Amino acid sequence: MGMKELIKRIPGLDELYIRIKWREKRRKLGNENPDKIFYVIRRATCKVGLFSYVMTNMGLVKYALERGYIPVIDMQENGNTYLEADEVGKKNAWEFYFEQPCGYGLTDIAESRNVIYSSGLITEGTVYPVRETIFAEDTGKEWRELFHCYLRPNREIRQEADLLFDSLFEGKKVLGVLCRGTDYLNNHPKNHPVQPEPQAVIEKAGQVMKEFECDYLYLATEDEDIYAQFRKTFGDRLKVTEARRYQDTGTANINEVSCQREGGRYLKGKEYLINMILLSKCSCLVAGAVGGTYGAYLMSEGYEYEFVYDLGVY
Repeated sequence: MGMKELIKRIPGLDELYIRIKWREKRRKLGNENPDKIFYVIRRATCKVGLFSYVMTNMGLVKYALERGYIPVIDMQENGNTYLEADEVGKKNAWEFYFEQPCGYGLTDIAESRNVIYSSGLITEGTVYPVRETIFAEDTGKEWRELFHCYLRPNREIRQEADLLFDSLFEGKKVLGVLCRGTDYLNNHPKNHPVQPEPQAVIEKAGQVMKEFECDYLYLATEDEDIYAQFRKTFGDRLKVTEARRYQDTGTANINEVSCQREGGRYLKGKEYLINMILLSKCSCLVAGAVGGTYGAYLMSEGYEYEFVYDLGVY
């Protein structure tokens, strides 16, 4: 029996092992950069969406900056939703999609004298943007400014999103809608925001389209059935990207669903980020309360009108 199997068999020992493994710790890796303290932002291995990583990383970027540390985001040394099995330890999934906050990557600090590794666990005391602080007048501006300064999508993805938005909408007025289905509606994941029924979102979107004289509706959804419902209602006024949608994921977490294509994990993240950038560029917003909505709001310059459902949690 291996050590990991033995640990799992002893009550409480597995939890203790995880807390020790992912505790915050300081390391001396060499003698370079003696005048700098680098703060490596980590998250324990888990299967969550891109903007879940973004939100928790934002909190730790803020934590590091307030203490005079230089944040470096690490999505390389442990498995995550966006690395293929053979890429773990070799490629930094954060850099697939975003720039490093202060320009330093893991290789840049590999011989540094002062390196602090963050806790990889999301604990009760961890402060990161959530619905209540993102949309609050006093804290929302602060989180948006932090995002724009330190969590910039990389140039390639930003340029691709800008070109796509222009090709779809040609300067027209657009209502952006995010409507989650699949695992949210099937599983009702505990402590996650309750999602609105698609028909309710369709009705709300129709009202906003009329009131604010929007030419098009841009829909971000991973659910093929939801897309079909919107298409039936809005016809040619509905615009979507070619990002993959799923008809029935059963009880599977959407982040576990195989893409069945080369580079599928990377492409799933890229398509999702581009969808959220497009959502951030719309004139108005109607959306369920999920990480992608928060990301679009923070990436935006503000909306003429926004409505984010607040239905409690499952």
